[in-house]
Amino acid sequence: RITNYPTMIIQGLKNLLNKIPASENVKVFVGSSLIIGLCAVPVFTKEEKRGHDLFSQERPEAVLHSQEQAMKDFDRKAREERQ
Repeated sequence: RITNYPTMIIQGLKNLLNKIPASENVKVFVGSSLIIGLCAVPVFTKEEKRGHDLFSQERPEAVLHSQEQAMKDFDRKAREERQ
């Protein structure tokens, strides 16, 4: 048995929005906000470390720590050479 889940979800969303006693503009705003919010759920519930997932724009924590340590070492050596 093949079911069409997207159609069922859209129909359920329409039924939910029709229960809101407001204008069409408010219903569109609420529906859009719900859909955008549902699309954002995986972003905020991920359990992977920073920078380790497939679409991450951030650098991994280990890289950041090693870069910070390298900058501290460079600064320390530069201060020693000046003195």
